Amino acid sequence: MKVSILALAAVGATACAQVSRPTTFEPITPTPVTAPVAHPYALPQSSQRSVVQAPSWFVRLPEDTAEMTFAVGTATSTDEQMAYDKARMAAERKLVEQMYARISTQTNSFRADRGQGMIENFQQVTRKNARGELSGAQRVDSQVTHDGRVYKVYVLLRLPLGEANAQQTRRDQARLQREATVRGRAAEREMDANDARDEQRDREAERALERSLAPPAPPATTPGTESVPTSQGEIRLLDVDNEEYKRRRAEALAKPGAVIGQTTVR
Repeated sequence: MKVSILALAAVGATACAQVSRPTTFEPITPTPVTAPVAHPYALPQSSQRSVVQAPSWFVRLPEDTAEMTFAVGTATSTDEQMAYDKARMAAERKLVEQMYARISTQTNSFRADRGQGMIENFQQVTRKNARGELSGAQRVDSQVTHDGRVYKVYVLLRLPLGEANAQQTRRDQARLQREATVRGRAAEREMDANDARDEQRDREAERALERSLAPPAPPATTPGTESVPTSQGEIRLLDVDNEEYKRRRAEALAKPGAVIGQTTVR
């Protein structure tokens, strides 16, 4: 039993001596890496395009309220200003569609059975028209990216509604003012026309009164014609050679209330 313990103690001492001995490492010489020689006529490498995430307000629009509504638009172009203009136009088109859109749908359906065969045709056409006046739209946010070739622009527009849209309110007031001016001029022209009609009516009444009060003029006879004008037309008098008869006939025709008649006897 004592011999075993001594042997274990000796083995432990030997292991401790081996652990405490320092370890030496041989240096490793790195192998040189030669870069590949570029081909003198190699094609130019195209730069990799970076994918840019759309802004959060483009993915999820801000909530509309009773005082304002929102719309977004995006566009690309090799010119930055053109990209902005196209994106804003797209957003304005959406605002017009939201406020003034009119949708009409036409549906045509056909179905026919021929023995064991059946033919069915269905056609639906949807048309969307939007036409209105848009004023007061404001750009509240935008984002532009450039990948080395084209610009991509995101635009967020806000349109105030009701009394909050000061620009629209001013335009409405100007339109109402123009309408009031036009209506006022039309009323003045109508009043002038009424006054002219009243004056014409008064003049005609005065002339009618003067004609009714003036003594009747003797019927004018043209020498050699022996005819007088009447309400039924011109009546030709008898052509006689008696001067006394002609004188008395003229005096009778000159008297007020003279009546001329003509009778044909066959």
